[in-house]
Amino acid sequence: MLRGAHNRSKCYLLLMVAFAFLSVACLPRKRGVVDSTSTRQQIVSLVDTLRTDTLHFGKVRAGEVVERTFSLSNPSEAPVLIVATDTSCGCLEMEYPREPISAGDKVSAKMTFYSSGYNYFPPRAFYIITSASHTPKKMVVTADME
Repeated sequence: MLRGAHNRSKCYLLLMVAFAFLSVACLPRKRGVVDSTSTRQQIVSLVDTLRTDTLHFGKVRAGEVVERTFSLSNPSEAPVLIVATDTSCGCLEMEYPREPISAGDKVSAKMTFYSSGYNYFPPRAFYIITSASHTPKKMVVTADME
């Protein structure tokens, strides 16, 4: 009887620790967000496919063409080549270097948003397919339409 009560208390303790961990892990984060008021350039790691970075265009009027510049980094020990990009809409375009990014280097990239026809812009997924991983690097692109 005493042994069963001891095991139950261990289970309850383990459940409380797991719940506390999950509660903290699921808190919203604003890492990797860049908007029109930011002066520092965002750095997006091409080899970190677990993290989703957000690129925020800020306030945009319908019909505007808006650009944001950010850095792509390669923290790995081997060169990384951007093979392709993919998005759920034709309104987003990314300019990036066509040559491999050397190990430890950062390069500049530019995202363009063609806002013609948008009165509301829901968050859009943008994928960067690289030679570093079978999983594409996911970015979320947002804008506040005026």
